[in-house]
Parts: sequence; C-alpha cells; structure tokens
Amino acid sequence: MVTLAFEGGGPERDAIFLCNALAAQGMNVAIVVLRGEGPLRVFVDPAVRIIVVGERRIRYAFPLLHWTLRSLAPKVVLSSGVPSLNLLTLLVVRALPRHARPKLVLRENSVPSMARHDPSRSNRTAYRLLRRLYRFADHIITLTDGARQDLIRLFSVPAAMVSVMRTNAVLPPATIERISRWDGENGREASLIVWVGRLSAEKDPYTLLRAVGMLSPNRPWRLAMIGDGPLRTGLEAFCRSNRIAERVTFTGYVVDPIGWMMRAKVLVLTSLYEGFGNVLIEALACGTSVVCTDCPYGPQEILQGGRYGALTPVGDSAKLAAAIEAALDNLPERKVLMQHGQEHTAGRAAAQFLGIIGDLDLKPASPWPPGDAKTARLYETAIAHPYQTTNRQTHPHKAGADAQQQTAR
Repeated sequence: MVTLAFEGGGPERDAIFLCNALAAQGMNVAIVVLRGEGPLRVFVDPAVRIIVVGERRIRYAFPLLHWTLRSLAPKVVLSSGVPSLNLLTLLVVRALPRHARPKLVLRENSVPSMARHDPSRSNRTAYRLLRRLYRFADHIITLTDGARQDLIRLFSVPAAMVSVMRTNAVLPPATIERISRWDGENGREASLIVWVGRLSAEKDPYTLLRAVGMLSPNRPWRLAMIGDGPLRTGLEAFCRSNRIAERVTFTGYVVDPIGWMMRAKVLVLTSLYEGFGNVLIEALACGTSVVCTDCPYGPQEILQGGRYGALTPVGDSAKLAAAIEAALDNLPERKVLMQHGQEHTAGRAAAQFLGIIGDLDLKPASPWPPGDAKTARLYETAIAHPYQTTNRQTHPHKAGADAQQQTAR
C-alpha cells in the first residue's frame, strides 16, 4: 500500500484498517509512506511493515518511490486513493522494468466528476492527467457505483477494469468489540448533534450552522463540530455573530470519533460530494440517527435512498433543519441501523479486495507506453510536472536506508 502520511480522515484510516485485515488473513503487507509521522500511525498493526520513503512532497518523490518499489519487488501495489498519489504511483510503477513490474491497483476514493471542486490544486491537476492515464493501471477500485460510472464515462476506463468494493474497511475489530459491549443507549445525550469532517468548503459546514439557527427557539440542542480546517476561524465568527456560539463546540481534529457517535442523538453530514462517507457507517454502526445531504455519491448508496437515514437537498438549510428536528424527536430502530453499519468491517473488506485482485492476470492493463501521440505527450508532461526533479539532488542511498526501515507500532 502506498500512502502519503499517517494523518487525515476516513480514507486514510480505512486504508490502514484494510492493510491490518489483509495481514491478519496471512498476506505479507507493507505500507510505503512518504511521510512517516502522524496520529494514525498508532492504528497500524505490528504485523504490517512501515517503510518510509523519506520525501515529504509528492512532486519530488518519484525517484525515491521508484527505488523503494524496485527494491521491495511486490506482487501487487495498491495506492491509497488520493488523486495526486494515484498519478505518482501509476507513473512510478509503469517506469519499472517490465520483468519487475508489479500489478497496480488504484483506489478512487472521491467523486471524479466533481474534480474541479477539489480543494487541492495538485489533485485537480492530477485528475486532468488521469483522464488519459487512468486506464494504464491494472485495475481500479471505487467505493460507489457512481464513481465507477464517472471513470467509465469521463476517464475512458474500460468497464472491466473497474470494480466497486461493496464493503469498506471502516470498522476494525476493536471498534466492533467496543460496540458489542454497549447497550446502544448508555451515555447518549438527547440533544447532542454531531458533525464530523474537515472544516473546508466541500464539506459545507455553513449550511449546518444556518440550519441549527432555524431550530425551534425552545428546543434544547448542542452541536459538536469534530474536525479542523481552513474555515474554522470564519465558522467560529459566524457562531458568535448569530448568537449560537454557546451551543456549538469546535473540538479540533479527533483521531477516533467513534466515542462521539456513541454519545450523539443524531449525526449530520452536509457535504457537496462524498466519495463514500465513512462517518455515516460509523454512526449507523452505533445505532445513531443520520441526516445527510443527498450529494454524489456515497450517502445515497450507503443510506439506500433514505431507508437508513434522512437525505436532504444539498445546501438547503431549511430542509436540513426540519430533518434534524425529526431525528431529535424520534427514536430510531437502533438494531436495524447497527446491523447495516456493521456490514462494513475491515475483515469483510479484505476478503472482497482479495477476490477483486485474484484474477488480475486475466485483465492486463492497456499497452505501455501509450501508443497514441496525444497520450504520449500527456505522459511526458506528467513526468515533468508536478513531479519534476530537475535541479534537485536526490540520494538513492538515503532511499535505500529508508526502505530497509521496519517500524512496529
């Protein structure tokens, strides 16, 4: 597994849980990470090797990652799903000698059709290049049918190359055990609303703050915003100016938010788009009511059109407020929600992943290097930028030393 760092949200955590579960099933698993630090490192099982490439920035990581993968000689390389990292990993693997080239599986964790809204400039650039280059992977895994159709329709990826993982590695064994020892009610706060995510534009937290401001004046409620990001200062100012600051708590980044899910009366998600929506799974696994915007594509598929939670139009604060009030007033069928959420265990995801990659030899990637002139020029551009290493000294011996590092939790 190639990943950026041991930090971030749901996609970064479930990549680690997937590696742990694969190791538990007898696979020889290593996480190759550009930056070795981060709060999520504590979740890595001792059976999973950690190999630090030693280059913090993606644009300069090509030579060191190339050396590392050639030294390791893995059978399969899985990229954790960040678009810019998918591009880098694809270019590195395709630059390896044919006889030493592993099978390459890319995870698409986002919504390709919404690429122009990605807050990361490097990801927007990567998506423009991946429109022509994605098909040169051996296989691509998405988390939703919608993302799969995006890749087929917009990225010229053959349908046979894209599989949907119906089960995501959201819940590790420790979380399942923790929930199993709990009655579903002890510790719940009847008026607590929880929101989890990065405080950034694509998560649209302002819609939630406007919505709670519309709740009935006599209703007791408290909102916990779990996460951090560039909008935090503005959101705090919004709360003060709208006189709801005393009811809203900004917790900052929380490594494992499952405890908040167990306390909450309702979880709210207000995203403009969601590649999947791990927080929805975590909330459902705790039997917590869910209110979510009907954005592409994860919520619609996880909640099955509203069967397991309320779906409201994106950006509609009034309808969101009405759905929150209904969730606060009604007791959900907790066992039904918990059963649905707990389908997404790391063990099930690992078994499905092994089933997907089991026949990679039957579905070879498109010929490499690209045969048509336009794609060949695009490949040359991708190599030169944003991963150009001109005028930058690289240290193969440093990569060698880092590649030998094996660190347990």
